[in-house]
Amino acid sequence: MRMRVFLVGLIAATAMLVAPPLSAPPLSTAAPAPVLSGLTNAIAGRLALADAVAASKWASGAPIDDPAREQVVLDTVSQLALARNLDPAYVRNVFRDQIEASKTVQRGLFAQWRLPGQTAPPATPDLGPVRAAINEFNVAIVDELADSRDVVATLSCPPELAVSSSQSAAAARFDPLHVAALVQAGASVCAVSTGSS
Repeated sequence: MRMRVFLVGLIAATAMLVAPPLSAPPLSTAAPAPVLSGLTNAIAGRLALADAVAASKWASGAPIDDPAREQVVLDTVSQLALARNLDPAYVRNVFRDQIEASKTVQRGLFAQWRLPGQTAPPATPDLGPVRAAINEFNVAIVDELADSRDVVATLSCPPELAVSSSQSAAAARFDPLHVAALVQAGASVCAVSTGSS
């Protein structure tokens, strides 16, 4: 819990540092991308699809929770983890956070659409194409976890994750609901033992 609060604070603080002042002159050279930007961009891309999932479930009357689908995702990413010499338990934890973050967005949108004067966007009940896109992001996230294995197991991971998440959220133009979900989605990425308290 303290790690999540720490990450929320870091992302909020770095959001102001990452965005240049309006009067700042253009930089002559591009700044290097944050270390975990590939990972957080993939996580943000997957999370952005929660809007389409929510609209589809709203249209069909389907529940937000889908344990059977969630189990398929967790089993699939476990196999992907093994193929990349990653700890399947670690990858499953990361994807439990992806699933819960997606449901956070869906619940938030459902709550908005229930308000007087609000309506859900038009959507098809068919989740097939959206799930195919989610599956592509799942593979990308596991690939990025494999590429970042030397970072996520170090104490530099939390601040690196905060900076990368802040930039990914800004690039995706996430609102507060999606920013909070993005923090939730990254809660298990940093595989650093914090010890007992």
